[in-house]
Amino acid sequence: MRAENKDLNFIQTLNNKLIRKDSVLDLSYERMGNAGIVFLCRNKDLSHVQKLDLSWNELTDEGIKVLTGSSSLAGIKHLILNANQIGDEGAMSLANSKNLPNLESVELTNNQISDFGALSIVKSQYLLNLEFVDLEMNKLGKQKLTRFPDGAVVSKLRVLNLRRNLLNDENIADWAQAGAFEKVVHLNLGWNQITSQGARILAHSPTLNRLEALILDSNHISDPGALDIANSKHLGNLVQLYMQDNKIGRAGETALRAMRSRILLDKKRKDNYLHLNEQRLDNKDIVSLAQYEKLDGIVSLSLRNNHFDYHGVQELAHSPYLKNLKSLNLMTNAVEDKGAVLLAESPNLSQLENLNLENTGITSLGLLALSQSPHISRLKELNLSNNNLGEKGFRILAESKNFKNLNKLRVSGVSFGDTEFQTLIQSDTLKQLEELEIMGNVISRKSLDSLLDSKLFSQLKKLDLRRNSLKDVDLIFLADSPKFQSLEALRF
Repeated sequence: MRAENKDLNFIQTLNNKLIRKDSVLDLSYERMGNAGIVFLCRNKDLSHVQKLDLSWNELTDEGIKVLTGSSSLAGIKHLILNANQIGDEGAMSLANSKNLPNLESVELTNNQISDFGALSIVKSQYLLNLEFVDLEMNKLGKQKLTRFPDGAVVSKLRVLNLRRNLLNDENIADWAQAGAFEKVVHLNLGWNQITSQGARILAHSPTLNRLEALILDSNHISDPGALDIANSKHLGNLVQLYMQDNKIGRAGETALRAMRSRILLDKKRKDNYLHLNEQRLDNKDIVSLAQYEKLDGIVSLSLRNNHFDYHGVQELAHSPYLKNLKSLNLMTNAVEDKGAVLLAESPNLSQLENLNLENTGITSLGLLALSQSPHISRLKELNLSNNNLGEKGFRILAESKNFKNLNKLRVSGVSFGDTEFQTLIQSDTLKQLEELEIMGNVISRKSLDSLLDSKLFSQLKKLDLRRNSLKDVDLIFLADSPKFQSLEALRF
């Protein structure tokens, strides 16, 4: 394409995007070069733009100087400059610009910025609303710092990404000495050249006491560095720590897992309630958690949607610190029948009143173990939804004395029909049941008629029948029935 045609196409594209006055202006991959930036800043009103993407545009420091000198950028909150040729001069132009008072995030991935330019942005005296800085794949660490930018770190800075650079232990010492991390809550140092010495520097730096997430994966850290991190008195707010692909052995891994369990428990515990849902906890994490003495006194423990199986359940069942536990949520973990057996055999869980085993892979065998347990006999709430219980499972539910105290039962999505439902409602054991959730099954009108004639119906207060094999006429029956409408809550 001829140069003049390329320019005309660019101008037409730009005019089409600007005429709508959208808050987002995406000019990535336009390859406009510095000349395009000059044209943009001198001829176009950008006062309505809040997010500007100039990635892959062959921009250099000269273009950034023009851009940051434009007085129409005051509304910009998010500036994306990835994959250009920006160096320290461009970074300093950005840091020293008085025209970006509302800038909250800047992305500079895959440029040519070194430590001084990066620190200039982090310590800018003008970008006072800056919260997020992405400097992945630059030249950090390539040369030793010989001078440091003046001033303090931007007070609102929270996220700093320095991933995939050349940072080594000496560079980390420089950044820590410069106070660059003191406001940061999320720090990514993955894929650099940090060893145990650098990890020690981080662990002993009081400027990291706000950190909630620290990424150190794919470096060269061994056990001594891992132990320093694990024993740091400055990382007490850390919730997420990633150190995969290092040289850490068993001692370091054990210490790090113990640290994570300690911090999670301290941060997530509310009175005697501990909710650790979706924390990616595996069996080894559960080992550390179960052995932590501060677990003592917990009455409610929720571990929904993690990554452990019956081996983790075994650690919980054997923990001497869960003797006061009344509520346990294991939903969406691979507990399976082996895990149910381990729960049933644990004298430490004798106070349990609420057990959630939804989507845990248990069958009638696991339910049988619970039904015969000499310890688990106080259950008031039981969730067995999304498991394969079969007709035998419902007979166990209906007949076991261990379930006589149930007042709330959830068996949604277990593919049971009228036969299993009949077994349930004719139970002489479930005399306390007040809430029944049976969504997503295949019960029909026959079950509704049987329920009305059963002893169970007289004690029911809440019933959830959604997503079953009910016809329109059946739903009308439910809506018009005085008996069903007398329930406190009816969903269908």
